[in-house]
Order: sequence, then structure tokens, then C-alpha cells
Amino acid sequence: MGDVKLNQLSCSHKIIISFFVLMMGYSYLFALLNLQINTRQADGDTSGLGLATIRDIEITYRGNRGESLLVSKINGSMEQYLSTQEEKVLIEEWVSQGRTEQGYQEIQYIFEDNCVRCHPYDEKPDYPLETYDQVYASAQPDMGPSIGKLARFTHYHAFGFTVFSFLLSMVFLFTSFSPPIRLFVAALPFIAMFIDITSWWLTRLISSIFAYTVYLGGMLMAISLAVIIIGSIYDIWFSPVTE
Repeated sequence: MGDVKLNQLSCSHKIIISFFVLMMGYSYLFALLNLQINTRQADGDTSGLGLATIRDIEITYRGNRGESLLVSKINGSMEQYLSTQEEKVLIEEWVSQGRTEQGYQEIQYIFEDNCVRCHPYDEKPDYPLETYDQVYASAQPDMGPSIGKLARFTHYHAFGFTVFSFLLSMVFLFTSFSPPIRLFVAALPFIAMFIDITSWWLTRLISSIFAYTVYLGGMLMAISLAVIIIGSIYDIWFSPVTE
């Protein structure tokens, strides 16, 4: 079995493997789209369709430590859920004036009308907004995702992309390229994933400088998967068959 190459398979096998490889690439494109949508507005810039910036990545994993999470959200991805701009101003004033319980009673209706339906305690324990104490906590300096939330995200991402990368890398190992090239390309997604995920934690715990290596890991992952997919399709249909 180790001597069988993709370009030596029957036409039906080639078609099915090609569909598999292409659909894996198709699904990865939507993973990138999801990442951009959920990251690129982290700095509060909701205009345009640009890519996520280093600042977006820094805020996503380390937080905006000069500003509260609540304020950064109502000026970013959550702004659309407030009924008026006046409500945003009232929340910002409450935060800047010391987050008192008396002041909260004057703006409590804003959270009840716009927030608690998506942020109840039972369903989103990281960011509940039902009581004064919960809203007060969300208005503290933004330190980024909690360790528990980042651990869960790491768990899901690492398991999912390990399987994803393993399947594509195994396909590439059966191409007719030289053994060193096959091994190097097949290993790249795992190296990229390690750089990416490790950099999330380094950004969160040590320094914002590691946001650059988050970007590097993401770019390396995209490049490595593109090489695997394009290389596999080329080998299946266009490389000469050798005995």
C-alpha cells in the first residue's frame, strides 16, 4: 500500500479523493470567513470589509486593557444591538463615573431591553448581564477572554484542526513527489497550528507582541493547506504515471 500513488488510482478513486480534497478546502475558506467576521471588528472599527489587523488579534486574545470589555463591545460588535446612540453614551458615562449601583438603576432598562436575551447567566456564564454585580464586572478593564474560555476554544480548535490536517496530510503523503517534499508539506499544517495556538496563550498571558506570531501561524496554515490541496489535485490528474 505504501507504494501506491494517487496518480496510479482508478478514475473513480481519483474523482472521490478530488471531491474530498476540494470540499475540505471549501470548508476551510468558510472557517477563514468566520474568523475574519468575528475578529476584524475587535478594535471597534465596523466600517468596510477589510481583513483583521494585528490590533484586532491583540484585543481578541489579550483584551483592550485601557478600556472595559463592556465599553469596547458597545463601541464594536455589540453596538448594533443598542436601540439608540444615547443608550451607548449613558453606559459610557456610568462607567466613567464609577459604576455605582445607584447609577446602574438609571440605565438598567438598557440591559433588560437589549442585552439579557443573549446574555443570561445560565447560557453565557462568561458574560452574564442580568444583575448589577454582573454588569459591574463586565465594566472592569478588558483583560481578554477568561482562561477557561480560551482553554475551551483551544480544545475545540486543536482537536478539529488536528483531524482536518491529518486527513489532508495523509492524502498528500500518497502523491508522487519526493519523500522529503511529501514529509515537509504534510508536517506544515501541524507546525502552523502549534505556532498559532501557542501564540494565543502567549498574547493573553505575556505580551501583545505575540499577536504577530498569531498572524504568522494563520498565514502558514493557509499556505500549507493550499499547497497540499493544489499539489494533491495536480498529482492526481496531471503528473505522469511512473512504474
